[in-house]
Amino acid sequence: MKHIDEMTGTERAAALLVALGPERASDILKHLDEKSIETITVEIAKIGRLDPEEKDDLIGDFILSIKRNSGSLEAGKESAREILEKAFGADKSSQILKKLSAKDFEKEFDFFKDADPEILFMLIQKESPQMTAVILSYIPPAVSAAVLKLFPAKTTKEIAVRMAHLDSVAQEAVLDLVGRLKDKYEQYVENVKKGFGTEGIASLVEIMNYMTDDDEKKLMKNLDGALPDISKNIREKIISFETVNNLTNNDMRILIDEVNNDQLIAAALKGSDDDIRFKFLRNMSRNRATDLLENMDKMGAIRKADAEDSRKEIVRVIRFLYESGVIHIQKPGEIYVE
Repeated sequence: MKHIDEMTGTERAAALLVALGPERASDILKHLDEKSIETITVEIAKIGRLDPEEKDDLIGDFILSIKRNSGSLEAGKESAREILEKAFGADKSSQILKKLSAKDFEKEFDFFKDADPEILFMLIQKESPQMTAVILSYIPPAVSAAVLKLFPAKTTKEIAVRMAHLDSVAQEAVLDLVGRLKDKYEQYVENVKKGFGTEGIASLVEIMNYMTDDDEKKLMKNLDGALPDISKNIREKIISFETVNNLTNNDMRILIDEVNNDQLIAAALKGSDDDIRFKFLRNMSRNRATDLLENMDKMGAIRKADAEDSRKEIVRVIRFLYESGVIHIQKPGEIYVE
């Protein structure tokens, strides 16, 4: 349990009621409004054990009576029930506890608010329609709807019908079912992270080179949600300064116009391969290309870091144009004629 100085007022009140014992606590609760009772009872249910030192800190003036009991006091839901029953009777206490239980039950599903629907679909697609209906009925509606869309039309209809006619399911059963799904989800994400070492990322980039633009973007979107750090790493490898060699002349002209900064291009071309220099120069007018070369000569030697920064800015523009669908990056095996 927290030290008394670290407790909120509600946590301290709950702990004090537990320390006082059910009889005294019930007398105190009778004088509180229902909202306060509900708030304090939630905290009572969270308390595990109180040792004698904690009791001393909590109740001060009652230290003598607390010291008569040298054992620990058990708390949790049973303590909450006992206190409430003494204060309000069995029926009223059951109503309050059910309300509290429902709130705790809902919290179990907060995890799925930010879950990737495609990963969830992969994990439950082989479950029976009835089981899938139960799962989708309890996870957040927006996520549930996104998962449902991924099933074939026939299966979607069957699951939707079962959801509409779903009978009440025991909370314990639902918590067990969704708890196992949560464990699978976390394990899957962890395994994916472990699998994406340096070699794994290189292999994925190689595979993506053979994907269509749409499939590649879809995959990257999924990785953005599930594994943002890895997604950033992959993006940096998919598109680099050397990517200009995989652009058509028309796309190069679009890139040059979008960059619209010959000083930046000149700095980026310092120390670059002849192929990359030629790619830029051949897609400029003769006068502009001549001016660019003269500009590079006037610059003389520049810091490698400055050249790298200029290249990063051009890569940023390439990525923007590619992800916007304005330009296409040529894949291995693709042949273009101009």
